[in-house]
Amino acid sequence: MAWAKLVTARIVIFTLLAIDAFLQIGHAPRYGAGGFNVAQLPGFDVIAPGRAGYEIGQLLDGYLLALAACGVATRLVVPLAAAVYGWLYFGSQLDSYQHHYLMFLVIAIASFVPWQRPDGATPSTPIRTWAVRLILCQLAVLYVWAAISKLDLAWLDGRTLGNQLVGGLRTLIDRTIGMKATAVMVVLAELTLAATVWSKRAARFAAPLGIAFHAGIIATKLEIGMFAYLMLGMYAFVVPDGVLVFLVGDGSPGPVRRAIAWVRDRRSWIAWALSIVVGVALASRVHLENPLVAALAASLIPLGLGVYALARRSSPPVALAIAHAVAIAGWLVLDRASSTAVDYYRFWGSSERKLGTPDAAEHAYRRLTAIAPDDGNGHFQLGRTLVTAGKLDAGLAELHIAERIEPTSARAYLVEARALAKEGKREAAIAAARAGVAAEPSSAMARALVTALGAGVAPAAGSADDAP
Repeated sequence: MAWAKLVTARIVIFTLLAIDAFLQIGHAPRYGAGGFNVAQLPGFDVIAPGRAGYEIGQLLDGYLLALAACGVATRLVVPLAAAVYGWLYFGSQLDSYQHHYLMFLVIAIASFVPWQRPDGATPSTPIRTWAVRLILCQLAVLYVWAAISKLDLAWLDGRTLGNQLVGGLRTLIDRTIGMKATAVMVVLAELTLAATVWSKRAARFAAPLGIAFHAGIIATKLEIGMFAYLMLGMYAFVVPDGVLVFLVGDGSPGPVRRAIAWVRDRRSWIAWALSIVVGVALASRVHLENPLVAALAASLIPLGLGVYALARRSSPPVALAIAHAVAIAGWLVLDRASSTAVDYYRFWGSSERKLGTPDAAEHAYRRLTAIAPDDGNGHFQLGRTLVTAGKLDAGLAELHIAERIEPTSARAYLVEARALAKEGKREAAIAAARAGVAAEPSSAMARALVTALGAGVAPAAGSADDAP
């Protein structure tokens, strides 16, 4: 295939995989919670990642994949990324997404793709690679079994698809070809892609069909995580060579290629040193628990190559410096653009609270309220954690914040009322319970608590104390 296609696929696919790695970090607190784990493969329980290991592992995997996207040391970083990805996936059955198994295979096979630009290669220079063909064959197998799994009356009559689709797209289908015809067309599309996606001769047919198919899945919002986007990115391998060669240009270099040449001609130690400093500074702004540890570990790559360059009396490559900073900057961008950190601390706090470790739960919820001060759930969880730990004044202060943020919810008032009743402050407890009824008149629990407190009955723990 043309070099233009290979470099486009490298940038698109590894960038998407790096983003996906970061977005998985929100699940980290579930890993190893309570010292329990069931691995996907025998023997992996011994080396399975815990919360911190999973977080650092995903950050480093995202870093390695970002370096691969930039074309830096691909012979080293792609196999390393595959190893880390496999460790995280096979280490626990908490990750039940089968497409992560597919992506592990893709990264492992990608270790054998010649991602580095050959000397003198132009955008149209043909590159021979059996590994890319094998990746496309993996996609063909995926499409075959996806189609076979739908050869069931519940799918073919449109019921399953109809139960999943909502909104404007559902209305459009209902008013045109109907749900049954759409369900059959999905199966036909998957079978067609299975027969064509691996063939270069059929690329002109497979590319528009596959791109439209996965773009349609994204439009339905039925995608699982980033799977639809990752599949869409795979079509960088399928688009006919001539299209990408035309876009990049095969004569005089365009602006992008001129900019790359300008950077390469101005390699310096300053850029190398700044990339490490900037990387650590950016990592310190990420709202996760261990980004600095991951950033320092990642810095070993540019540091090692810098020492190697110094020994050879040469300068470290500027491309490495840029890729290092860009990769860690990606952590910060994704941290700010997603709910990953909020999910991370919410799951962590919930796990620690249920396991009876209030100090760790308090730490997690304090971090949650620090990064999301307007999240009523965070203040509620912190408040009830503090109350349970005997820190009444601090807990009530957090519950009052939750009450202001969630004016139509009774749950914070109920925890407050029970805590006050436990302290013997019956009148204040009744007032808090009544405020809960006023906030959420439909709450039977709030009304029952008012009745119990009014009758002098000690309130029993309610489901509000067990809310996630």
